[in-house]
Amino acid sequence: MFSHDKFYGHGAILRRYCGVGDRYFVPGLLQHGWNDDIGLPAHQFAEPWPKYVWSARNRDACERAGYRDVVPIGSPFLYLPEDSPPPGPQDRSLLAFPFHGWEEARVAGDLRDYAEALGQLERDGFGPITVCLYWLEHSEPRIRAIFEQRGFSVVTNGHREGDPEFVFRQRASIRSHAFVTSNRVGTAAFYSLFSGRPFFLHGPPTGLLGMDDPDGSVFDAWQRREFPELTYENFDATAHPELGAVELGAEFRRSPEELRSLFGWNTPGFPLGLWRQVQRRWLGARRRLRSVASPFQAGRAPSR
Repeated sequence: MFSHDKFYGHGAILRRYCGVGDRYFVPGLLQHGWNDDIGLPAHQFAEPWPKYVWSARNRDACERAGYRDVVPIGSPFLYLPEDSPPPGPQDRSLLAFPFHGWEEARVAGDLRDYAEALGQLERDGFGPITVCLYWLEHSEPRIRAIFEQRGFSVVTNGHREGDPEFVFRQRASIRSHAFVTSNRVGTAAFYSLFSGRPFFLHGPPTGLLGMDDPDGSVFDAWQRREFPELTYENFDATAHPELGAVELGAEFRRSPEELRSLFGWNTPGFPLGLWRQVQRRWLGARRRLRSVASPFQAGRAPSR
């Protein structure tokens, strides 16, 4: 039910920050990646549990859609413990995150086009270039070969589920490069910006097979309007950590005490106390549903 805190090790990060043990879990739905809209799949908002989103962008989108029980807490990336800074990266080293698919949707188009775009960056003086692939694509030798044949290093941060070290590895890889790029803004882009690494958009638009906007052209037009300072044509090697902070929801970052209180982690007997709270929410939601006449009988659409 509350498995979202396992994605990318987010729950482990928050537990470590709050100083609680492994039996504690986030009592609700937790946004697990940057999103330009509500932050979670729409069908999950029908569930009577709290929804923890990252930023004002996500909170405001939820409010416009009429969703309730939405609490912004910032990205778990903001709660990572600070560590010793890595050695300074090579001056023009570049980490590339091509837009990737996932277990239920594959990338439309051919990654050879993206590899060719990286070749142009190499001719512009960037290098060495490292390509970070999602684990699913990294597991296919033919996909790795697209980049390896051009002399690029190819790595992956690993599987997204149940790995408490995922985000630590991602942060380390970002910090070990001077620049970061992708053909689509996403989680890695804002992690990079918040970490003080100049990030720029470069490469062909792309989307996911079977989804709206499969060629990515609609999103590409939006991201260029929304973040003109991140386009390659406007790139001047300036980092924009303030933009990363906004998109990751840094203004909503909680203290350990605040986060423990919000999640009920101060409640004696957790998770028993949580299940009682869940039961009350569930019964309350059922009563509300039963008390509302069918919108079809009333001849109008349901209101949120």
